[in-house]
Amino acid sequence: MNAGKNPELTDLEIVNRFAISLLQQNSLDDLLWSMAANLGEVLGFEDCVIYLLLGDKLVQKAAYGVKNPAARDIKNEITIPLGQGIVGSVGQSGKTENVPDLSVDPRYIQDEFGGCSELAVPLIADGRVIGVLDSESSRIAGFDRHDVDMLESLANIAAPRIASALAQLAKEEAEQAMLEAKLEAERANRAKSEFLARMSHELKTPLNAILGFARLIMVRSGPDYDPQIEKILQAGEHLLRLINESLDILRAERNEITLEISRVDVGDVVSDSVAMLAQDAEKARVELLVSVEDLQLDSDPQRLRQVVINLVSNAIKYNREQGEVRITARRADGSMAEILVEDTGIGMSDEERQKLFRPFTRFGERQDTVEGHGMGLSISRQILRAMGGRIDVSSEPGKGTRVSVKIPGCRPESVVAAVGQDIA
Repeated sequence: MNAGKNPELTDLEIVNRFAISLLQQNSLDDLLWSMAANLGEVLGFEDCVIYLLLGDKLVQKAAYGVKNPAARDIKNEITIPLGQGIVGSVGQSGKTENVPDLSVDPRYIQDEFGGCSELAVPLIADGRVIGVLDSESSRIAGFDRHDVDMLESLANIAAPRIASALAQLAKEEAEQAMLEAKLEAERANRAKSEFLARMSHELKTPLNAILGFARLIMVRSGPDYDPQIEKILQAGEHLLRLINESLDILRAERNEITLEISRVDVGDVVSDSVAMLAQDAEKARVELLVSVEDLQLDSDPQRLRQVVINLVSNAIKYNREQGEVRITARRADGSMAEILVEDTGIGMSDEERQKLFRPFTRFGERQDTVEGHGMGLSISRQILRAMGGRIDVSSEPGKGTRVSVKIPGCRPESVVAAVGQDIA
């Protein structure tokens, strides 16, 4: 038995004192340093070092004796690869090693103490090694069977507590990393939003001036105006739509979409939207089929029209020649109105549908040829959320897509049989 063991304590009292001390520690650091001090003092070891297995290396984390010249300071801290040295061998095998004479063991890695014998015991939790308790003695055969049994018993008590502390530390570090990542993302998002908002407003002022002058030139020129003026107007209006959609994305991200609620005739909104897109449908050789009930809705007519135009425009763009787009407006359950937009187009895979509402996302072989920026659906969903509504999409590749929009506030004055209206 180690000559330095506290003679006033029985083995049971040592175990009890050690266990109580572990329970009193709040952090992993506190736990390991308390363990090192207890092992040295109650077992009378000259030297004690606690290693934790981090990756494939055993790292010194706490010590007692010459390795600990000052409070919580490890002198010349070393790291031992798993499988190297006596400590590394114990970490790899998970079996205690009591080496009576270090001078004849080639694995010995000399540290500050420079002992003659060494006792290394694995810390095992949930069937895996998480560290090693290591002690050296200045005497040959400095550790007997009793020392081995005691250190193994204390290691068995300590290992679950260390594992729990390691798990808690890992959780806290992960939460901190997630928080920092979230804060960084929010900072970057704010910077992006501020930049886009500033740039959008800066661009709108000269762009509106260009459009105004172009319209003025067109009016003054009469019917004989230069066709290039019309191209300037088309390009300018296209850019203005892009800027306005970018601003809508920013408002949506900030939850700043505003609504101006009034009584809305859903049929009028749908008919107006379809009329605006009739030329696009004719050019794409797609037939628009409209069926509406006589519905009155408390909503924002401009925003609702924006949603319908976005949906019908997509249905036209991603359709096929001689295809159809069917637009239906009807009363759904309770006070909900439903607008359905169904097409016979190219459809989407489930993977594409999962990404459908991401801004600037476009799909399929036509993504480089179809006009647009991939913002319409994202904006539409945000508008509908602000209205308290919802949007659902189902699709099948090669067969088409069905989009259902439901909006609250439906007050039908009369519900009549829908009269089909065909718009070429």
